[in-house]
Amino acid sequence: MKKYFLILVILFTTINVVVQSDSFDVFTYQAPEFFTKTELPSRVQFHLTNKDGSFCTITLYKSLPAKEDLLKVAMSQWNEQVVKRLAKADKKPSQTLTGRNWDGWLSALSIGNFYQNKKKCIVMLYTFSNNKTSASAVYSFSDKIFKGPIELFSKNLHLPNH
Repeated sequence: MKKYFLILVILFTTINVVVQSDSFDVFTYQAPEFFTKTELPSRVQFHLTNKDGSFCTITLYKSLPAKEDLLKVAMSQWNEQVVKRLAKADKKPSQTLTGRNWDGWLSALSIGNFYQNKKKCIVMLYTFSNNKTSASAVYSFSDKIFKGPIELFSKNLHLPNH
């Protein structure tokens, strides 16, 4: 019996280590495997570049007061976090989807393109709004092979329920 109990303790400890969550500002997340993490006061960023030059960057930005509706906040964030930071980014997203509730926060997903080393890349901006607070996450990547890590990160990204 003690042997089985010890095995269960080891198993639960191992599972807890594997699914360890971290946090930044209003976000709780699980860091993507193999990505390099950089943390600054205004953002936390995860980056991975493959040998072939393909890359993926996930950035969580510190929350800000939201004085406008979700779409206006999303367009403002697009200008600040995409247009000003990425080379030759679309001035406006090609598509914005709204209406999704993410842990009790309203969210908008804006999708567009930018160019890195003359290659057309994809950028997705999630804008979250709740109780006059907004937060954003930007996913920028050069290849569809990063779809899995992005989906896994998103699945494990949480915001506090107000």
